[in-house]
Amino acid sequence: MNRLNQLPTLRIDPSEKRTLTYRGKTYQGVAGDTVASALYAGGVRVFARSLKYHRPRGLYSLDGECSNTMMDVDGIPNVRTENTPLESGMAVKAQNVVGSANFDWMAFIDKFDWMMPAGFYYKTMHKPAAIWPLAMKQIRKAAGLGVISSDYEMKGQYDELFMKAEVTVIGGGAAGMAAALAAAESGRRVVLLEARPHLGGCFDYRVSTDGDGTPLYRKAREMAEKVEKTPNIRVFTHTPMVGAYTNNLITAFQVGKKGDAFTERYIEIRSDSVVVATGCIERPLLFDNNERPGVMQVGCAHRMARTYGLLPGKQAVFSIGHDLGLEAAVDLFDLGLKIACVADIREDGQNPELLVALAERNIPVLKGWVAAKAHGGKQIKKVTLSTVEGTVKRDFDCDLLVASAGLTPVTGPFILAQAKMGYDNLTGYFLPTELPERMFSAGRLTGINDPAAIEASGRLAGLKAAAAAGADMAAAVAEAENAAAALPGPERGCKLVTAPVKGRKSFICFDEDATVKSVKQAIDKGFDVPELVKRFAGVGLGPGQSGIPGHNLPLFVAKYTASIATPKPTTVRPPLVPTFLATYAGYNHHMFKRTPMHYDQIADGGVFRNIGVWQRARYFSEDYSCKEEILNVRNNVGMLDGSTLGKFRIHGPDALKALQRVYVSDMSKVKEGRIKYSAMCNDDGCVIDDGVVVKLGENDYYFTTSTGRAGQTVEWIRYHTRFDGWNFNMVNLTDAMGVINLSGPNARKVLAKVVDIDVSNEAFAFSEYKEFFIQDTIFVRAMRLGFVGELSYELHVPSSYMKAVWDMLKDAGAEFGIRNFGVEAQNVLRMEKCHIILGQESEQRTNLLDVGLGFLWDRRKTDAKTVGAVALRQAENKAGRLKLVGIRMEDDDRPARDGALIVDSKVRGYVATMRKSFTTGQAVGMALVESQLADKGTRLEIFEDECNGVRLYARVVDTPFYDPSGERMKS
Repeated sequence: MNRLNQLPTLRIDPSEKRTLTYRGKTYQGVAGDTVASALYAGGVRVFARSLKYHRPRGLYSLDGECSNTMMDVDGIPNVRTENTPLESGMAVKAQNVVGSANFDWMAFIDKFDWMMPAGFYYKTMHKPAAIWPLAMKQIRKAAGLGVISSDYEMKGQYDELFMKAEVTVIGGGAAGMAAALAAAESGRRVVLLEARPHLGGCFDYRVSTDGDGTPLYRKAREMAEKVEKTPNIRVFTHTPMVGAYTNNLITAFQVGKKGDAFTERYIEIRSDSVVVATGCIERPLLFDNNERPGVMQVGCAHRMARTYGLLPGKQAVFSIGHDLGLEAAVDLFDLGLKIACVADIREDGQNPELLVALAERNIPVLKGWVAAKAHGGKQIKKVTLSTVEGTVKRDFDCDLLVASAGLTPVTGPFILAQAKMGYDNLTGYFLPTELPERMFSAGRLTGINDPAAIEASGRLAGLKAAAAAGADMAAAVAEAENAAAALPGPERGCKLVTAPVKGRKSFICFDEDATVKSVKQAIDKGFDVPELVKRFAGVGLGPGQSGIPGHNLPLFVAKYTASIATPKPTTVRPPLVPTFLATYAGYNHHMFKRTPMHYDQIADGGVFRNIGVWQRARYFSEDYSCKEEILNVRNNVGMLDGSTLGKFRIHGPDALKALQRVYVSDMSKVKEGRIKYSAMCNDDGCVIDDGVVVKLGENDYYFTTSTGRAGQTVEWIRYHTRFDGWNFNMVNLTDAMGVINLSGPNARKVLAKVVDIDVSNEAFAFSEYKEFFIQDTIFVRAMRLGFVGELSYELHVPSSYMKAVWDMLKDAGAEFGIRNFGVEAQNVLRMEKCHIILGQESEQRTNLLDVGLGFLWDRRKTDAKTVGAVALRQAENKAGRLKLVGIRMEDDDRPARDGALIVDSKVRGYVATMRKSFTTGQAVGMALVESQLADKGTRLEIFEDECNGVRLYARVVDTPFYDPSGERMKS
């Protein structure tokens, strides 16, 4: 096709050629084209075949509202080609065809639509049940599902971006840009998201003028230039919004341009306030064969010419229900499109200037007429027009039918944000009756169509959003309200739902081949609510979601069930726009946190593993049994980097109350200079965390949590005290403080060489806490603990001093043969002592009592309303629960694997942790078993899937396995 290369509205660069291949031929496009526009320029009219009936489908809209132009691009199925920028070398294929899109051997199915009424799949091929798996495979082969190779490897760079903004504006049309500029006046940070590759919205391609005679496209580009030059507005184009969540969390994804470092990137914005200016899409006109290639929406036909320089046809008929259709007819005629007539659904209410312009061009206008049927197979050849009552019909030859019943607002952001929606009788739109907090609407989606009013509504919404974000905008808001009130408000919308046809081939949902007839069938079966019809008749369940049927379905259901006064919209769910899983996955960074000693431990031979959000040294040799590390701690001295522990300070008048609420022990008994070990439970009494608490002063405490719970502790305490009005403060010191665990019989000798305080057993006893300085500089919080069952000191030091202290201890311990030990050695050492790790010796069913920590629970502090106490009282002395027991293998040379099942005739429990103990020479461990098997001496049968059916055996034994009296860690 010849391009209209001299138009000022073009978004293409004809000087830069790009090519793609399709059906063995090379098609040429230009920079700025999409895959669909390039194919259309090359004469392609049939892009795909429909899901069930394999009907030919062509270009209908340009915003990916349906699956009509979904194709396989470079091996990726279901690509929305009308939204996909053209790049040279792309390989494009049709999908859901047997043969080609033009000649599909499966097209005969279209003749048998009478055999597939609404709910067809629910009522057939499921009895007997054995038939369904076979039928399902055949249905999927015949249906319009893209096919991807099992060994396909996704190419490109996928990134992610997490932002904070005071104001987020969704929609980069005139209203959205006006809102962004107004909000930016307050100095607030503004983010502007636009789904198309450029700003402008419906102004971008229109040459009609505003009040001062400026063409709308020029007005839009002037505003866009101003927006992009405003320093506190960050613009994201080709960035569809996909989700809205509590407290104005907005998600989106951006398609990268040539030269960007990413192919696509996921974006998440925490926003104080939000302006929704997403505008409108067109409501499809329902008539027979309304989805044939050659039937287009008004905006599609107009943008094809003005944005891509492609006349959408040669001879056209318009069947429309709004003034934009009349405006497009005038403009496209001036660009060279022949127009046989314009059928306007409305009897009156048209813009008189547009009617005069049509008359001047000798284009007949039929008021109160509508398209009734499109004729033609793979391409429309003529159209039958009818009065809206169906009394008179006329045929017109054409290769293009521009059809639109009216407009419908893009309200997905409101619905996702849980706004209450209602039917507005003036506009015919579904609009929010109650907006979510700090969310505002602007522009055409409110029913406004006057250009000046669109801008004014955007400015007003932007000022209100800035005020909601904390700016003092009262005077500006009042002025903007007066300005908006002086301009035209929402306009009357078209109410016609369907042409006067039976509806057998009038498609209400293109994606699922759902017709007006199938909707009637669903309603006749009792599914008289749009949400039920949607599922039973498959309306709006395809990739376009509610884009095409979202407005027509509730209107038709209301009309057919005689409840037109109260039509009810259907619900949309995220993502609003289909998104690659690769985009959600992001760049695939190997993300983890490092402790201050990370690189030193690498130098010492550490073998690292990801453990939660951290990367930690699990081993310090290729011997993964860690024999030398373990025996060195038992017989000498070792150092462990324990910096991943959660570390917190809580202080304030009600700090003790907060601790009493979340810890099961009586925290009022915590004494200065002493350590108290306790645990936290959830409301079910299941133990979720443990750690130690020390008292720093009056209502001032320092406590530790497990590594896995460190990131949730602040929110956990805040959540469980949220209604009490207590006055306390929490500081998360997890990253600010490092931890060194110095353990072994020689630990005291090593520590004494570094510190100036008395560390004798009398001066620094087990379970005591001390604070001191090393060399009058490095502040240390020291705890005398025994997690690994030996004399141990846990030294908490500022992270920036960790290396210095570590090196001092390393030098001081050189004469004793000090060495590192890793997480696996610690795991075995504490297992020998039967000290539990939550998540290994516990799971979501086990409560505090089950794992043997019931001694921590103070049953007398009922006033504290301790989390989990009610459930613990109910579970106390209940039989049949899992119990944590010590076990020893009958064959000490064969420890069972962690997670191995304990069975008899059914599963009775599982092995939590088991190792060959180098200290005792026994294969020992801990297991969670049903209480009937918890008695000492009980023989347990263990199943491992690697044993080819051979069972292993163990017996329940006393715990701990090592140093039962605890003398080694206390001396």
